[in-house]
Amino acid sequence: MIYTLGPRARRVYTILRDGLLSGEFAPGTQLPSHTQLAVQFGVATLTVRHVLAHLEEEGLVSREHGRGTFARARTAPAVLIVEDDALARTLLQTYVTRAGYRSIEASCALEGLAVLEQDRTIALVLSDIQMPGKQEGIGFMRAVARRWPEIPLAAVTGYPDDLAELHGRPECPFLVLAKPVRAQQIETVLRLVLQPRPAYRTAETLPTEAALVRS
Repeated sequence: MIYTLGPRARRVYTILRDGLLSGEFAPGTQLPSHTQLAVQFGVATLTVRHVLAHLEEEGLVSREHGRGTFARARTAPAVLIVEDDALARTLLQTYVTRAGYRSIEASCALEGLAVLEQDRTIALVLSDIQMPGKQEGIGFMRAVARRWPEIPLAAVTGYPDDLAELHGRPECPFLVLAKPVRAQQIETVLRLVLQPRPAYRTAETLPTEAALVRS
């Protein structure tokens, strides 16, 4: 079961996840005990258990009863592409794959939600808005933000004004890419969002890219 992470748990999760992805914890390395991590981060042991359960769901650690928690070999993060146009979906899949990441495709909002329910390795969602109307895309983004707030969401649209009703709200996408999308744009998004970064950096400190339109 995935627990909703509060601010303290999210801080612990971010630091440990970045350490696992950056290679600070080599595959097979045993992590400190729950008690040691709780003291290190100044949180309750139950908070640490919730964080480790989340990391285990993502395939970054394995918890062995009676032995402890161990780092697992890193696998390429998965990018979920939600796009009802087959040609556009294939093009995005090609860009993501060439950049060295795994892609998972969904042709509609319902299919995208089903994938998110089943696959905990998804680290980024690229979603169209018009599927075929804008309310399908808006509804999908609201559902993702509510149920998986830890997963960055990028909107891919030829009509940025379709996102007007989300501006200033928590479910507003992290990034907005204007169609037609180019390979360089996708590479920039993947670099900004998926590459390990120091734990003290946040979304607000990420560099601005001219090819992207920040929401």
